[in-house]
Amino acid sequence: MNHSLINISIIIPNFNRGDFLSATLDSVLKQKYDSWEAIVVDDGSTDSSKKVMEDYSKKDNRIRCFTRDRKPGGAPVCRNIGVEKSSGDFLIFLDSDDLLADFALSQRAETIRKFPENDFWVFPMLMFKDDPKNARNLWNKETEEPDLFRFLKLDAVWQTSGPIWRKSAIEKIGGFTEGLACWQDVDFHLKALTSNLSYQKFYNLKPDIFYRMHEVGSISQGEISSLPKLLARKEILISHFIKSQSLMNPELRKSFGILARSVAFGAAKTLHYKITFSVLNFGIKNRILSLGFVAKAFIFQLIVLGRINRIPGLGKLIKSLFQPVSLDSNIGKHPYIKQ
Repeated sequence: MNHSLINISIIIPNFNRGDFLSATLDSVLKQKYDSWEAIVVDDGSTDSSKKVMEDYSKKDNRIRCFTRDRKPGGAPVCRNIGVEKSSGDFLIFLDSDDLLADFALSQRAETIRKFPENDFWVFPMLMFKDDPKNARNLWNKETEEPDLFRFLKLDAVWQTSGPIWRKSAIEKIGGFTEGLACWQDVDFHLKALTSNLSYQKFYNLKPDIFYRMHEVGSISQGEISSLPKLLARKEILISHFIKSQSLMNPELRKSFGILARSVAFGAAKTLHYKITFSVLNFGIKNRILSLGFVAKAFIFQLIVLGRINRIPGLGKLIKSLFQPVSLDSNIGKHPYIKQ
């Protein structure tokens, strides 16, 4: 494969990130690789974003800017619009507050040239708060556990910007699911991992992207309590379990059970009874939850309903007794050791 044929589209959804978008686009302009376009899709920003987009599109005509022109709102829709507008054969989904290392595109293009048989290629990412020069921790690292199992346990092996995708592979899995209130990225990667796409991780290479951390946690780590978010979690659990029937084995079933317990307890904790009972019923029918767990969930629901968990001195005890599972995420816990 000729290097010049690797045309890369960088798709950037944006909502009120005007303060960070300039730095993100600067990181694109600094690339040592020239065969790219950046497609910024705005989600109805009310800050300085549109002015930033206009200024940068004038700086370089490879930066193309659009406004979301259909419902619902959200990053998934903006990313899908970006895919539709893109002209490159290979796609990177870059968040509007994250940064590319100046060698990112050249490293990824060279890797595609060496391993052209894949549908997507995954690269290491560093996490930072204020200055990427101070980034010390990897987003995540390799383990012996299958990637699909880890995503089901919310231990996201890579973040959205970590891979570069063959455009045809994105079209094959239908892009991002629109309308989900949370876990959109988890859902997207689960779709990829259950659709027989071929991929490789290149965690031996130098990290080529920087994930900006904010005070509010990521969707994979944050507290999920609103009804739309709980419904999204339930939908993701059920839809991916159904899609994974041909792949099902004891370990995969166990991983779905961990996700089901998390969804059920999240709903019980916030007194969303219908969702709790629906998930428990689904889990029993599909043998991913035990009767013992269901009984435990019912007791926990009664404890929360009676506010017993708020009695001084009992809160910690109840939490220790009813903690459904430890979602032991590795995200951000591993220092980067330079090769």
